[in-house]
Amino acid sequence: MKSSTQHMDDLLVKHLTGEATEAEMLQVEQWLADDEANKHYFEHFKLIWEESVQLASVTAVDEHAAWQRFQNRVQEGSFETQKTARVWSMNAPLMRAAIVTGLIIGIAVLMYFLFQNNPGNVIRMATIQAADAVTADSLPDGSIVTLNKHSQISFPEKFPGKKRSLQLNGEAFFNVKPNKEKPFEVHTNNVTITVVGTSFNVRSRGDTTEIIVETGVVKVATEKQTVVLTAGQKALTSLNQTILQKEANTDQLYNYYRSKKFVCDETPLWKLVEKLNEAYNVQIVFGNDALASLPLTTTFDNEPLDEILNIIKSTFNISVTKEKGKIILR
Repeated sequence: MKSSTQHMDDLLVKHLTGEATEAEMLQVEQWLADDEANKHYFEHFKLIWEESVQLASVTAVDEHAAWQRFQNRVQEGSFETQKTARVWSMNAPLMRAAIVTGLIIGIAVLMYFLFQNNPGNVIRMATIQAADAVTADSLPDGSIVTLNKHSQISFPEKFPGKKRSLQLNGEAFFNVKPNKEKPFEVHTNNVTITVVGTSFNVRSRGDTTEIIVETGVVKVATEKQTVVLTAGQKALTSLNQTILQKEANTDQLYNYYRSKKFVCDETPLWKLVEKLNEAYNVQIVFGNDALASLPLTTTFDNEPLDEILNIIKSTFNISVTKEKGKIILR
């Protein structure tokens, strides 16, 4: 597990400069809602930013003098916001340099002040990342997460407040430890998934998000809609829409990276091919579009790709050829 104490500070800077993505904005908002100490921390952080903007109103930057001004303000215990109206342009190179200089100085002083005088208010963030292999690990509350390849979650080292919140990029299966007093939340793309104790799979690739419930009950919410899923159901949505499509889950292919099995039950061939491409890092394509919808019922249990392709070949009486880095089904 890789810990990053600066993760939230980076997000706060992006939030204040208007560069945060929608997912990062949600993470900041959730962090602020989780604990009053976080709000206190952010207020100091914001004041430092405003001091940095104030530095940009001068025509010349004296870095030593700026550093001394910040030190003096810390020693005096004065972090009052400047209320004088000011007009400035981000397009001027000198202004941008002044802002960056002031922000770096300010954050350095802020971090020193907080860590030395009130370290209990600092929320330490942790990250679990799966690169080229599936990774399983435990969370601070005892829940277990299994990350598919090229996936990542970020979360506090200790869940503060009344929620257990984390951010997901990629795909993961969660087996959540029950706690009705402290719901478990997953944030990804434009979706918030809330449970109290259950198991479910979340796949967020590109702008599409899919949630499949294995046990228990899961609440899935976008800005405009909320649906409740039970075991055997799934929901689909994308960033360019706020509508959640709720339907029955008809296959077990989502589970392949945990079970090492590809379970097909009248499953369209294109669905299997999609998972094979992910699992074996290959590019299988259809030379004949009509093959994509052919139904397949079988189970491949951690078998080599060539053996799987041979079974597909004999089952449908088709050809399998390798050309220019692609595997073509005809």
